[in-house]
Amino acid sequence: MANIGFIQHRLGRTDGVSLEVDKFRKILERRGHTVHYLAGNEDVPGGQFIPELYPFDPVTQKILMNATRELNDYDSPAELLAEVEAHAEKIRPGMVAFIRKNQLDLVFPNNLCSVGYNLPGMLALHQALVETGVKAVCHNHDFWWEDSGEVYPTSDEVVAFYQQHAPPNEPNVRHLCINRLAQAALKERTGMDARVVPNVFDFQQPLWERDAFNATFREDLGLGPNDLYFLQATRVLDRKGIELAIDVIAELHQPHNRARLEALPLYDGRSFGPEDRIVLVCAGYVEGIGLSGSYEQSLIDKAEELGVDLLWCGERVKHSRGEDEKGKIYSLWDAYVDADFVTYPSYWEGWGNQLIEAVFAKLPVLLFEYPVYVSDLRLADFDVVSLGTERSGRDDRNLVTVADAQVQAAAQGVVDMLVGCERRQQAVEHNFRQAEALYSYEALEQILVEILTENGITP
Repeated sequence: MANIGFIQHRLGRTDGVSLEVDKFRKILERRGHTVHYLAGNEDVPGGQFIPELYPFDPVTQKILMNATRELNDYDSPAELLAEVEAHAEKIRPGMVAFIRKNQLDLVFPNNLCSVGYNLPGMLALHQALVETGVKAVCHNHDFWWEDSGEVYPTSDEVVAFYQQHAPPNEPNVRHLCINRLAQAALKERTGMDARVVPNVFDFQQPLWERDAFNATFREDLGLGPNDLYFLQATRVLDRKGIELAIDVIAELHQPHNRARLEALPLYDGRSFGPEDRIVLVCAGYVEGIGLSGSYEQSLIDKAEELGVDLLWCGERVKHSRGEDEKGKIYSLWDAYVDADFVTYPSYWEGWGNQLIEAVFAKLPVLLFEYPVYVSDLRLADFDVVSLGTERSGRDDRNLVTVADAQVQAAAQGVVDMLVGCERRQQAVEHNFRQAEALYSYEALEQILVEILTENGITP
């Protein structure tokens, strides 16, 4: 059996990369391999960490902001890149030691060597792969050149740095992409080939249900039994388009929509009355990598202006269940159990983990049809409430918008799902069957068997 390592600047959280790494690990360990984690944080029990690798290490963060937002802490790009090299030298020895100490047969670096968030970590990893010669399969969830709105190189020198290291082109390194758009762009830009490996989910696990632990979730969040609970399970960052969910919920408050909701029993028999609320619950943590920092406040201001209840609970929802001085820490899966609807209005995603999670949870989905959904996931023929494929612009807060007619139509579709038990049930069961067939652990396991074999490892 093989020793296999996963390297990323942050692991053990509720972001898509962390969750996907966990899925790879489960399959590999089930097949008898030994898995080791290396990150910049200590969230994974038993994992190894290098503090300077963490994206919010002060030097790493300063470099990021100057390389991708505005060059103002350095006199020149050359001075910036000199600090990148100096900081990488603090990270590289730990990476080399991790590879050699654990006698790794194969390494799966994740977004560290593609997305462009962590320049010193990226350089250190490239150097470590060359120095050790270990076989590596880079799992590239996102690339720095994509239209995510998160990485804007501040100089030609930074662009050249990315072109050299993101991702690395070495004889011992192969590549995975998570969608066909990224695969084609990588080939066009670099000449490198990559295998497409869609993100998957464990459809054989027990369905998430109410139990003694999560039975208090609604109460702890201050939600009433008949309040309508819309779950935004993603991280909170600009490209998630959460403002579009606020627009739709504001439309649900229009008299004709509230009248429909109040006139009929909800899909589960509850009664929704004039005093009951419609609440958008943001269960993910507020992201700070590569962003301007104004997005959260812009959402708060917009929700207040439109009279939408916006609830933040990222501090109470983590990777796993637990408890602290404030009370229970719920898992991300607990957040789905009592939800009435999932909002997924992202305008850019590398894949769509929270979409598949919502499908597994048998919840209806409000969706903006982002490019990768159109190119890859639409093939699954999911039955969703769509906000369309086109953004109409940005408002005074720099938040994205779609046409009013699209918001109004989406609100009607949401109401249909909330008051129509049969309509809702048909949609969620259809979606579950489609995703189970296409995006299961079994599909990923077959791909991993092929990858291991290609790298001379008995699977």
